[in-house]
Amino acid sequence: MKGLSLSIALMTALGVFVGGCSSQQTVESPATDQAMMEPPAEAPAAPAPAPRTPAASAVAPRPATGSVPEETRSQVRPPRPAEPETITVTVPAGTNLDLLFDTPLSSETAQPGDQVTARLKSSITVGDRVAFPADSEVRGTVADVKPASKGFKDTGGAISVAFTKLVAPGGRSATIAAGFTKVAEGSAGKKAAIIGGSVVGGALLGKVLDKDEKGAALIGGAIGTAVAGSTKGREAVIKAGEEIPVALEQSARTTMTR
Repeated sequence: MKGLSLSIALMTALGVFVGGCSSQQTVESPATDQAMMEPPAEAPAAPAPAPRTPAASAVAPRPATGSVPEETRSQVRPPRPAEPETITVTVPAGTNLDLLFDTPLSSETAQPGDQVTARLKSSITVGDRVAFPADSEVRGTVADVKPASKGFKDTGGAISVAFTKLVAPGGRSATIAAGFTKVAEGSAGKKAAIIGGSVVGGALLGKVLDKDEKGAALIGGAIGTAVAGSTKGREAVIKAGEEIPVALEQSARTTMTR
């Protein structure tokens, strides 16, 4: 009997517990059903991706207002003109220079070392190039002078000129070796003798200053002609505008554009 009573009590307690649970589920069911019937709330929109910022090293710095990058300046600069090509022209030895004297010279007043300037009457051409045009300057000095008072008993004065430089109008130049000696003009229609060559001229004046007539005659026939011309007391004179030809004793080089 005690066992039966205990079983009944347990069953009664179990029924009470089950009924409470059913009651609780019944109360919560309407809310659950309502939640199931309502549409799900929309999910919030995903934030827009932030703009990508390139790395600092990949972004070229912007030039300041009004300035131009160095690379751009180098691109817009005009190209440099090509350097002019040059060529060396050689004027051969023996080339004749036709000289014009604008300033007169006289053995009476000239002194050794005096500057002498003449100009080319005609141009010097080498091949198809004009090495030195007409009016180029020919510069030199008085190499030696013999006034008439110190000459031979039968001759007059003499003057020797040596040229060392040839200068074109644009300034281009060449070193040269050329010269001549002029003795006084004789009487009886005898013209003054021109002896070419700076070396010959120096030899002539050396003989003249030594008053060695025989030695002077050895220089050439022109000296003999001058001596025979009775030039005693006469001075050697180069007149303004006078033309005197001389020859280059050695080749001369100059650099010019092609």
